Amino acid sequence: MADKNHKIHLHEEKETLLITLYAKALDNRLKHPILHDQKAEEILGMIDYDFEKLKDFGNEIMVARAKQFDVWLQKFLKTNPNATVLNLGCGLDTRISRIHPPSTVRWFDIDYPEVIEIRKKFFSNQPGYEMVPSSVTDPGWLENIPDNNPVMIIAEGMLEYLTETEVKTLLNRLTDHFSNGQIAFDVMNTFAVHAGKKNLHETTGAEHKWAVDHIGDSDKLNPDMKRMANVSVMGTKYIRKLPLKSRLLFRFMYFIPNFRNMMRLLLYKF
Repeated sequence: MADKNHKIHLHEEKETLLITLYAKALDNRLKHPILHDQKAEEILGMIDYDFEKLKDFGNEIMVARAKQFDVWLQKFLKTNPNATVLNLGCGLDTRISRIHPPSTVRWFDIDYPEVIEIRKKFFSNQPGYEMVPSSVTDPGWLENIPDNNPVMIIAEGMLEYLTETEVKTLLNRLTDHFSNGQIAFDVMNTFAVHAGKKNLHETTGAEHKWAVDHIGDSDKLNPDMKRMANVSVMGTKYIRKLPLKSRLLFRFMYFIPNFRNMMRLLLYKF
């Protein structure tokens, strides 16, 4: 086992990157993992952090979410092998090592400068892959991203930490910059935000600022975006791969509207 020689000192929404990393690493330890994310488990083993305190953050839901986004991205790259990929608020996400995109793809992982500094301990820029140190709400970073190819934009577990105005501004900047592509992101309802508020704040100091109770509200944020998919994370086929106890729990929750709509995965084209 690798030495835990990397200490992480992050706070608020930046610290939440460890929640998703932990979820994917735990999944890899299962007999039948959904993501098969060996890289996530390797990174976890090198970080000096009390991951035990992150055990109650719906890890299995995060894994199902990541798998659905992976599948949407893979489908997009099959028909657009020269695409640009933007992974917004990437944290320590290992998607590029799961997808193995063709060399013709240009991939950009974007996050706060202090997060990218940590990410550089585990990843390095190379032809076709670049880490961009910037808040996604900063208007400057997008100017350096090529706009001549179709783009797939993924915002996994990120937009909830922005205000609705910030989300709207970001989405419009993205569709103004690129001529065509797809955008995948998740939304949480008010019930989910309130249910997890105390635990999230006490553990990381972070706060969810944007909730979506009616998908039509998300549709209205950008007139250029047309919704292609709206999937309850509890209704994805990947939930069926979880251990029996978890499958039964999520199946039960799916039939209760507040739970079914706790997190929905949306895919738009523009």
